[in-house]
Amino acid sequence: MEKKLNLIKIPHGKGRRLARIFGCTPARVSQALNGNLPDNELTKKIRYVALTQYDGVELESVTSKNK
Repeated sequence: MEKKLNLIKIPHGKGRRLARIFGCTPARVSQALNGNLPDNELTKKIRYVALTQYDGVELESVTSKNK
């Protein structure tokens, strides 16, 4: 089973900057930060830069039990 990555939150507008830097779409950046993409090199780079240079905050995944 593939491990789900933790969510990374960044300030408003920073996702578009990351998209321009890495030459991808803002949707791809959003998916990478939400942990919805496979853990490849681009995803790792986007997440690392978001955390270290764009004031990103990593939030732990919480799973809810639906009754």
